[in-house]
Amino acid sequence: MDQKLLTGIEKSPRIQKLIDHLYANMPQIEADRAELMTESFKQTEAEPMILRKAKAFAHILKNIPITIRPLELIVGAATKEPRSCQTFPEFSFDWLESEFETLATRSADPFYISEETKARLKKANSYWAGKTTSELATEYMAPEARLAIEHNFFTPGNYFYNGVGHVTVDYGKVLNKGLKGIRQEAENELKTCNIADSNFAKKSRFLEAVIISLDAVIEYALRYSL
Repeated sequence: MDQKLLTGIEKSPRIQKLIDHLYANMPQIEADRAELMTESFKQTEAEPMILRKAKAFAHILKNIPITIRPLELIVGAATKEPRSCQTFPEFSFDWLESEFETLATRSADPFYISEETKARLKKANSYWAGKTTSELATEYMAPEARLAIEHNFFTPGNYFYNGVGHVTVDYGKVLNKGLKGIRQEAENELKTCNIADSNFAKKSRFLEAVIISLDAVIEYALRYSL
């Protein structure tokens, strides 16, 4: 690999060691997020969906393993191992379970998955049968569309099996106001909600979810600072 960055600046030995560590091993499938997501949803079944998702997000950030790898100056990772991945059973899981035995040997994007992880995922996934967003999407489709997908005439692609990952973050606002400042903004707006308003339930639950999520991110950052 070229010893210079795109800017022409010489890479330091630390950068090369980070790159070597990143590609030293095959990426892995991990089960922590799936288990935490499932734990939370089991505990909030009677609550509005937007609050369930916020509380699940908070539960994940409070309990997901902290990962600080050697020589890192910027820390934070969703997985314990480099280039590995968590799973999202709330979107779909059948396709992944069907590939458990071939994940490590497939030609495109191979992943190692241990027997322990397979067992943990199967246990967590069992809760989501009949509850996934891909199953909900399938229910909305005409029989002809489902048949066409089954015979590979077309596919909805990743959006059918996973979440939509394309978002636009207002980083300027985050940097200027800070998470606590945005939280205060949401709290002030929540105080103005009137139970007589037609959108009270939707708006107030949304703002509560925003506050829960911001508190979760702040606590997650503090976990890395300790």
